[in-house]
Amino acid sequence: MTNAAELFLDGLTGLYNRAYFLDRLSEAADAAQEKNLALSLLLVDLDNLFLINHERGRPAGDLALQALADTLRRSAHEHETVARMAGDQFAMLLPGSSLATATQFARAIRSLVGRAHEVHAGLGAIDVCIGVAARPAGGDWEAADLLQMAELRLTSAKRSRRRPGQEQQVWAGPPESPGDDDDDEEGGGSDRE
Repeated sequence: MTNAAELFLDGLTGLYNRAYFLDRLSEAADAAQEKNLALSLLLVDLDNLFLINHERGRPAGDLALQALADTLRRSAHEHETVARMAGDQFAMLLPGSSLATATQFARAIRSLVGRAHEVHAGLGAIDVCIGVAARPAGGDWEAADLLQMAELRLTSAKRSRRRPGQEQQVWAGPPESPGDDDDDEEGGGSDRE
């Protein structure tokens, strides 16, 4: 018999699934609008999962996904939501975090992921591309806008990987409207320490 909570979990990683994440994103966007808070979203894509599966076998690919999930789970605060969106893509919802804070956090995640093989013996090095989007406190925006911007930024990060000599894998989106300063802490910056 399936527990109702299990319907919202990804079987491989134990993280929340896409359906649950989209519900949380909608609720968080409404709360951010109502309370005049910033809200950030990270989309995280595991690099070269196809090659890992092809060259080292599917169990190695599963281990890479689990290692990434563990890193994201351990990095998140209690009020933040981490989910596996599909295949090799994950998401993190960071209520109260500005664009600057979320981008700094994304860079830290890349560093942690790069060391995942130290925790998971035999995994080998893995890497990620991350798209970061944020909406500052105030302004007229919806959950779908935030997700769309994060997807665009993730696409930019993936494209940057194909350019020789290009090191940039974390791409962040600008504030929604000109003149908004996303670095100010009005409406509640993050306490990411």
